[in-house]
Amino acid sequence: MNQDIELAIIGCGNMGGAILDGMIAADGFPVERILVVERSAEIRSRCEQTGIPATEALADAREAKRILLAVKPQMFHEVAEGLGTLPRPTLVMSVMAGLSSKAIRKPLGEHARVVRTMPNTPCRIHAGITAVAPGIGATDEDLEQTEEILATVGEVVRVREEEMYAVTAISGSGPAYVFLLTEAWIDAATNQGIDRATAERLVRGTLQGATALVAGEEDPKSLRAAVTSKGGTTAAAIAALEARGFRDAMNEAIEAATRRGIELDSEVAS
Repeated sequence: MNQDIELAIIGCGNMGGAILDGMIAADGFPVERILVVERSAEIRSRCEQTGIPATEALADAREAKRILLAVKPQMFHEVAEGLGTLPRPTLVMSVMAGLSSKAIRKPLGEHARVVRTMPNTPCRIHAGITAVAPGIGATDEDLEQTEEILATVGEVVRVREEEMYAVTAISGSGPAYVFLLTEAWIDAATNQGIDRATAERLVRGTLQGATALVAGEEDPKSLRAAVTSKGGTTAAAIAALEARGFRDAMNEAIEAATRRGIELDSEVAS
């Protein structure tokens, strides 16, 4: 295997594939210097057709200057066993939810310089947001290189590693909250007699417009107040949501996801 590999991407599914696509679109690295390590023969074949070296052998990634771990945390033991102790100083970037830099570095050895990241699914359309946290052994240069790579798929925010459990719950899992809201909103519209196709257009269009406003200068509280006339229809809807514990439900959801991240770290590290 070519020892001039700049980056080995281990796992090229949804997130690994999105990051690879972003890097290619941004012309971040010559494709021949990116190595994809992937079980799926279909994905490997697709990579090779575009000039990207691909392999199933984890050991082929050992000589890469940078490694991106884009696998589920439950798969890390198998990945670490295949990689073994890294033979030279290597930037190891992780997108694995919940798994601490200490747990990642332990089987890979002292040459591993770990940076933890948490991207989200809008990275697929280069509209994601990724939190980046320095882990054990990471240098300022490692952080800058990681941020450069992740910036190809959206915005990048630097946080402390101890914040990553909450960050995963907030932005990593966050798109699912919006998708669930969208589902429920469309269903509620059909319950009022609106046909599903029209309901979907109305809800999607409203979400797109509201999201554009949120992305502006005004804070969400002011935006909500501006559309909530006293005694009006919006006020009635907001009152119903609050009566059902809307804010409490959101808070409990974030807390539950944060706890699950901590549990994953304990389960995988043990």
